Amino acid sequence: MAARAIWKGELTLGKQRLGVKFYSAIEDRSVRFHLLHDQDKAPVEQHIVRKDTGDDVPKEDIRKAFSVGANTAVILEPDELEELAPPESRDIEILRFVPAAAVGDQWYERPYYLGPDGGNADYFAFVEALSRKEVIGIARWVMRKKRYIGAVSVVDGFLVMTTLRRAEQVLSFSGVEPAQASKPQAHELKLAQQLVQSIEADFDPQQWHDEYRERLCDLIRAKARGERIKPVKLKKKRATASLADSLKASLAAMKEKKVA
Repeated sequence: MAARAIWKGELTLGKQRLGVKFYSAIEDRSVRFHLLHDQDKAPVEQHIVRKDTGDDVPKEDIRKAFSVGANTAVILEPDELEELAPPESRDIEILRFVPAAAVGDQWYERPYYLGPDGGNADYFAFVEALSRKEVIGIARWVMRKKRYIGAVSVVDGFLVMTTLRRAEQVLSFSGVEPAQASKPQAHELKLAQQLVQSIEADFDPQQWHDEYRERLCDLIRAKARGERIKPVKLKKKRATASLADSLKASLAAMKEKKVA
């Protein structure tokens, strides 16, 4: 089945405009459950209720509030929030081009494939130009009443737009780094290099599965057939005395895995 576009807009660069369609690049594969009453298995649903009485509150009677003190809050009306929403537009404004290495992984959020919407020649000309310059475009746009910042890049000959986090969302490393960094010994560095070399290979995401989801689906299928499955017992990892011991143990484990 052909992919379905979730939104369309126009990349704008000066006076140049390029129609594009947004396609989801990732899919949520979480297992979804229905809620049932334990006694008679009747379906149940969640309601918004008053904390003091437990009475249901209609959606139109709900207001949003922001705490500004221990016993004080600012109440915002729906029309006030509506006025703050950015105006709808199909323009995706490219603000500037920056080296790809200038944007670290911590800035990236959600990827979308950008397909051509009309002018294929212009689309692939832009793809080629972006590839040759080895840069990414920083863009902003409004989609479904929300303003986004994103990075336009090239992946496998097509455009990809990845939404970016805001500056206030990304934390600096200063709060993570240890007070005093210890320098590795020569033999520890050699062991670390050997460990890296021992597991070098091509990137193959099909090798890594969501074990929890697979076990959950197995359980669901087994119960649907009236069967029971044995729970999987996970082995506990033993703590090692030093970095060198840990590296040696890892190398030994990798050698055993390759032999097996």
